[in-house]
Amino acid sequence: MSHSDLAADSECLAPQKRAEARFHFIRSFDEQFSNWVSIAKCCVDAENDRDWQVMGYESFGKWLKEAAPRSRSYLYLAMARYKELIDDIPENELKEIPLGSAGILKQLSPAVRRQSKIRQAAKGKPSELRQILHEELPDQHIEPLEIRTLKFAQSQAGIFDEMVECYRAINHQEATAEEAVEWLASQWLDANWEENSPYSNREKARQLRSPSA
Repeated sequence: MSHSDLAADSECLAPQKRAEARFHFIRSFDEQFSNWVSIAKCCVDAENDRDWQVMGYESFGKWLKEAAPRSRSYLYLAMARYKELIDDIPENELKEIPLGSAGILKQLSPAVRRQSKIRQAAKGKPSELRQILHEELPDQHIEPLEIRTLKFAQSQAGIFDEMVECYRAINHQEATAEEAVEWLASQWLDANWEENSPYSNREKARQLRSPSA
């Protein structure tokens, strides 16, 4: 039932029934944000069964754009995590894991994410899962997150966005902006300070910061 249908029907409902109807409408809306596994499975099944072809679309991408123009990026993200994890984690258990934690599990080796302790931890907050992995399984290279907030001028934002897109095109489409920035920063830090300088930018900066400089 849409909100407009609910609004029309509410005029005919007793206050208790009207309140319950609104409550359940809001609850069903809220569940969409936690039930990522069901929508991901539906999309994967539609892709595998070539529903898009049955309906006369040229590709799955065009079909999905028509079906979900506002949430297509989210659905691609959910599909990728579902495909990666479904062979290692049963669907009923995967439904208990938030999408953010699923993104962390996706980065782990299959052997690690099959561990019951890790799967149990994944049902909590992503930040808590990161901390456990960082402390107990450092070889998985999962670290706690630190937040940096940047405010770009419009021209700066355009350059930043282009850099991220170019990085994804050259490396892999699922690369994050953070990965692109890390690569760019490390390249600059290790590059020569000047063309024939024996020092990198990092080394030169350390010299300039030194009290004896």
